[in-house]
This record gives sequence, C-alpha cells and structure tokens, in this order.
Amino acid sequence: MFGHKPSANSQPNEESNMTGLIKISECNNPSRRGDIVFVHGLAGHARNTWHWQNPEGRDYQKDNFWLTWLAEDLKQEGIDVGIWSFGYEAARSKLAGSAMPLFDQASNLLKNLQIQDLGKCPLIFITHSMGGLLVKKTLRNTNDIIKSPSIYKDFYQGLIDKTKGIVFLSTPHTGSHLADLITNISILTQTTVSVQELRDNEPQLRELNEWYRDNVGELKISTEVYYEQKAILHTYRLNNLG
Repeated sequence: MFGHKPSANSQPNEESNMTGLIKISECNNPSRRGDIVFVHGLAGHARNTWHWQNPEGRDYQKDNFWLTWLAEDLKQEGIDVGIWSFGYEAARSKLAGSAMPLFDQASNLLKNLQIQDLGKCPLIFITHSMGGLLVKKTLRNTNDIIKSPSIYKDFYQGLIDKTKGIVFLSTPHTGSHLADLITNISILTQTTVSVQELRDNEPQLRELNEWYRDNVGELKISTEVYYEQKAILHTYRLNNLG
C-alpha cells in the first residue's frame, strides 16, 4: 500500500467535502467484471482516508493513492473493475461538521447504489471503522425491503445476490471504547450522533452484529476482518487534544 512512489504530476488539493458515490476508475466501463466500493469511517473523507499524503501538503497528488494503485494493479492482471468511494458526513463534534443516524446514512448509501445502478455485477465493499457498520446496516435494510412489496425489488435482490465480499478494517462491530472516551473528554464541544451511536455495547450495534453473523453464510458474503492489537490512546490524544 505504501510502496508506490509519487507520480511526476502533482494535483491540486481536494475539496474538504465529498459526499455520495465518487467515481475513481473504470466506473463507466460497461464490460467491467465487478465493482469495488470503499467506505470511510468516523470523521473520514472519500479520498483522504485512503491517501498516503497530507491533503494540506504542497505536493499533495489527488489521484495518486491506494484506490488508483489498486485499479492499476488489477488492470495489469487483465481485471477491469469499477473503483468507487462513498463519502458521507460523520463528524466527531458539532463544531467540526454534521452527521446523520446510521439508519439514514444506510438509506443514503442504498439510494446512491441504486442511482449508479450497482449490483448488476459482483460487488465488494472495503470499509474502515464506522464504514463497516454502515455497509452492514445497508445490507440489513436491503434484506428487509426484499421481504416487502416494492417496485424496485429486482434491484434490491440483485444487490444482495451480487455482494460477494466485505473487508472490515478496524470496524467496532459492538461499539468502541474510543467513542466513550471522545464523549467523556468533549467538555467544550457536543459530540454528533455518529459518536453517540458508536459507544461500547450500544444495543443497536450488538443487534446488527448478531444479524450479520447469523445471515452472512446464507447471503454467501466472503468476509475479511482486520483490527489493531496495540493501544493507540497516546496517538489519539496527540492528534485530537492539541
């Protein structure tokens, strides 16, 4: 991931707010073999979460990052896939921005997938932190819709059938102690609903985790889970407490 060298052409800094499904590579190719959707986490960004450079740096190169490297590597192997990134508002504090409840975020992702007509070919999600919960909630909502009358039932069924894999990177499946910490230290600022919903042992997260665990086999979704094993409290404090 970090072995690629910067390209010769430097790109201007990306705008701070990117929401919805962002096209990265091969998204308009009608003969592509599948789609890969990246979903960032709490206080993340559709591009910068996956970037090796600081977006404020003078040499920041917008299109030279993990997602374009993946597209290039797959293309060299003769595999054409659409690479997408989903951006959504999930600020930690109300001073930093806004956020919506997980259910609404999932509805928004589902709507974006429908607008872009994804789900006709194999689909893989690569998620970080809260992004993993968002994708699970989206699939849960989709599965529920299939069981009720809908004029878009074929789309929803296709989305479920074509979702072949999810990669979870540091996803707090049953909540996070870090969310509790942020809430406790936010004396001068009010945390957003995103932080509140990520609290450790939050009931809706435990229920969502049980649903996914009980249904992932029947849904035939290959799952990869990666998580940190070393404490990062000191790093968080340095980066976020000044």
